[in-house]
Amino acid sequence: MRHLLLTVAALAVFGLGIYLFLEVRATPATADVPRRADKPVRDDAPEAEPMKDAAPSEVSIPRRGSEPRIPRSQRPTPTPPDEVKPNGNEVLKVDQLMSEASKAYDKGEFDEAKTIATKVLTVDATNVKMLRVMVSASCIDGASVEAQKWYLMLPPADREQMKVRCDRYGITFNEK
Repeated sequence: MRHLLLTVAALAVFGLGIYLFLEVRATPATADVPRRADKPVRDDAPEAEPMKDAAPSEVSIPRRGSEPRIPRSQRPTPTPPDEVKPNGNEVLKVDQLMSEASKAYDKGEFDEAKTIATKVLTVDATNVKMLRVMVSASCIDGASVEAQKWYLMLPPADREQMKVRCDRYGITFNEK
């Protein structure tokens, strides 16, 4: 009986494979070929023209890459600066500070970890690793108000993990 079920399942998968193969071959290829990543984007690319006298269901959708481009000189810089002056004298890289904060957290020096993580967060307020350090260390210290503040800055997936971790220390979070 078991072999019969496996045979039927194998035949169904084989039949589905043949069906999909024939469907793909029967469908004509479209002219929308994705742009190659190594090909430079032109700033003077023409914009898509809307269809004249088109019904609402026949709206022209511009092709990928035809939206107006912002000149490089006017684009915002998405990456935060690489260096931080923690006490005004020395210049440390953000990666070095993140490493120091993690080491302090691992040693149980939570106040030190929070101090260093705060320095990184002044440069990059969305640094998830440092936000997690702030939430975890605050929970361990019993600082629920501070933990809540940093918790609200985390992405949803990280919030779920922090809920579990901080629940061990009796800290619960509000989503607002």
